[in-house]
Amino acid sequence: MAALDSLKGMGANGCVLLGDPAYYARFGFHPHASMILPGVPAEYFQVLSFSGRIPEGEVSYHPAFEVNQ
Repeated sequence: MAALDSLKGMGANGCVLLGDPAYYARFGFHPHASMILPGVPAEYFQVLSFSGRIPEGEVSYHPAFEVNQ
């Protein structure tokens, strides 16, 4: 996947995403209890480590992705 290769090329240690576990598992993504996105079912928030180490913490998206109602 070009996007993941690009992240690796920039020196990223991994990637997180919100999506269908059945789809993203094929790319190596999986839920991990140490990474949390509040308000989202844990199985849909997934992580892929490029270094083997998965950090712990709460993740938030940039404010540009917030929905104004």
